[in-house]
Amino acid sequence: MRRAIRRAVLLLALGAVSPGWAQRANFTWEIPQTVSVVDVPGQVDANGVPVKLRAVRSKEKAQTILQSVVDRFISWGFVVPEAYKQPQLFREPMVTALDTRNFISYTAILQVNPDSTTTVFLGEANLGAAKAPKPAGLPLFPGASKVLTAETEGARTLSYTVSGKTSADVEAFYREQLLKAGYKEIQPRVFKSSSEEIALNLGVTREGPVAVRLVRRAALPDDGLSPGE
Repeated sequence: MRRAIRRAVLLLALGAVSPGWAQRANFTWEIPQTVSVVDVPGQVDANGVPVKLRAVRSKEKAQTILQSVVDRFISWGFVVPEAYKQPQLFREPMVTALDTRNFISYTAILQVNPDSTTTVFLGEANLGAAKAPKPAGLPLFPGASKVLTAETEGARTLSYTVSGKTSADVEAFYREQLLKAGYKEIQPRVFKSSSEEIALNLGVTREGPVAVRLVRRAALPDDGLSPGE
C-alpha cells in the first residue's frame, strides 16, 4: 500500500498542479461502498505545492465511483473540465476539479484491485500556498517533459515522461550517469552511495511515452555485505 500511495502522490500532484485547476474549503469526499480508509499523515510537497492525501478502498465498481465523484464535484459548484481536457497521465482513470474561490484542487485516481474492489486515491492540493520547488539533484534524461519533484516519507522523488525512447534507453542513461557519480548498482535499477540510495522505476503511459520515476532517500553506510546478507 505504501508503494501505491507513493506512486499516487506523483499522479495526484501532476494532475493538481496543471495550470488552471483548484478547489474549495470544507469539501468532504463521499465514496460509495467504502470498506477502509488510509490517511497519509502530514502533507506531501509536490513541485512546491502542499498536497494532502488519503486512500479509500471500495466494493463499488470504478465507473460508478468515478461518476459519483464527478456528481459531487458538480454539486459543490466546482469547475469540472470536459473529459478530453482531464489529465490522464497513466493507465488509471483520474478526474480533477477546481473550486475557484479557494485555489485548491481535488483529484481522484481509481485503481481496480485483483479482488474486484477499487482503491481511490484522493488528493487536495493547496495551490495558493505553493512555493518554489526544491531541486531533486538528479540528472534528467534529454527530452524529459512533465517534470515533477515531490518530497514525502523522508524521500525525494523525481518523475517525468520521455517520448521517442525505450525503457532500455533510459535505464542505460541512468546506469552510466550514476556509476560515474560513484554509485554502485546493488540490485537491478537500485543504486547506492555511501550515504544514499536511488531507485529507478520505469513504465509506459497510456499515450506511449516512457514514464520515469526516481526515488532518492538516505541510506545507512555500506557494511560491505551484498543485498540480502
